[in-house]
Amino acid sequence: MRVVTAAVAGAACAAAWWMSFVPIGRALCDALSANAMGCAGLVHLWVAPISAVVWAVVAWALLRLARPRPVWPTAVLGPVGSFVLALAGGLTIVGMRARPPEIVGVLVVTISAGVGYALAAAVNGGYGGWRDGAEHRGQDG
Repeated sequence: MRVVTAAVAGAACAAAWWMSFVPIGRALCDALSANAMGCAGLVHLWVAPISAVVWAVVAWALLRLARPRPVWPTAVLGPVGSFVLALAGGLTIVGMRARPPEIVGVLVVTISAGVGYALAAAVNGGYGGWRDGAEHRGQDG
């Protein structure tokens, strides 16, 4: 259940991240009347990382509310795994020379975040987790 909870929280926050930084970037580029390079630099060097940190904190809060303990290793490793998987997926699509619609970007980011957070939760599943005591209830005979 811990893995599923982490996957859902990571995927939801990644989709929200994509849906938030794209409109914010477009609005800033329109408001500043920046050229194409200045706009790309602004969006990719400032808006995307700042909003990624914000949504990573939101994912941590969602995981904390869902109570899969411990939260902090999943909250720290989830974005790292998500970034690596999203980069691999994006480079694969670019390497295929495909021109997919914009929704494919949302799907790549969402799926990679879900898998990244799920892997982080699975790896950290045994780290300091709480026990329900069932391992000592009558199994010893």
